[in-house]
This record gives sequence, C-alpha cells and structure tokens, in this order.
Amino acid sequence: MRNFILPLILLSILLSAHAELDQNDLDKIRLIVKDEVDEATKNSETRMREHVNTKFESVDKRLTHQANITYALIALIAVAIIPQYIFLWRSRTDEALKRQVETLTQEIEMLKNQRIQNP
Repeated sequence: MRNFILPLILLSILLSAHAELDQNDLDKIRLIVKDEVDEATKNSETRMREHVNTKFESVDKRLTHQANITYALIALIAVAIIPQYIFLWRSRTDEALKRQVETLTQEIEMLKNQRIQNP
C-alpha cells in the first residue's frame, strides 16, 4: 500500500506541473505577489521609520545634554570672571580714592603751614 501511495503523489505533482497557466491564474499570481511585496514594503518602511525616529531621539538627547553642559560652563566662567572684574574695579577706585586722600592731606598740611606762618 505504501509503495502505491508515494508514486501516486509524485505522479499528481508531475501532472500539475505540466498544466498550463491561463491569464486568470497569472493575474492571481501577480495579485498575490503584489500584495506580498506591498506588505513587505510597508513593514520595511515601518521598521525604518521606527529606527530613524529612535536615532533622532537619541541625537536630540545628546544635543540637549551638550547644550546643558555648555550653559553650565558659561555660568561657571561667568561666576569665576565677574567677581575678578568687580575686585579689579574696586581696587582701581580704591587707588583713586587713596590718591585723592593723599592730595587732600598734602593740601591740608600746606594750609596749616601757611596759617602757622601767617596768622
């Protein structure tokens, strides 16, 4: 029995392989292939979009992180430099005031000497 079924199956496969395809069969095959290709294309586009969106999100996170680091460094530089300029400005004004005090002290001494000499 077994010996009879196997040749029968092979014979049916061979007979169907020799059958001719008509236009309806070719149209059905084209439609099936087109549907499969369209579905594969859609799946591929979906995966590509997801991948690109993931990459864009990653790049956006990196740029945001870099911008935050840049702002922090700018703030740190400002905190380090501004007090130095304030101290520099104060020291210059202090020196100018010291010169004025010395000049006024000299004038007072000169006026005292004149008053002592010419009462």
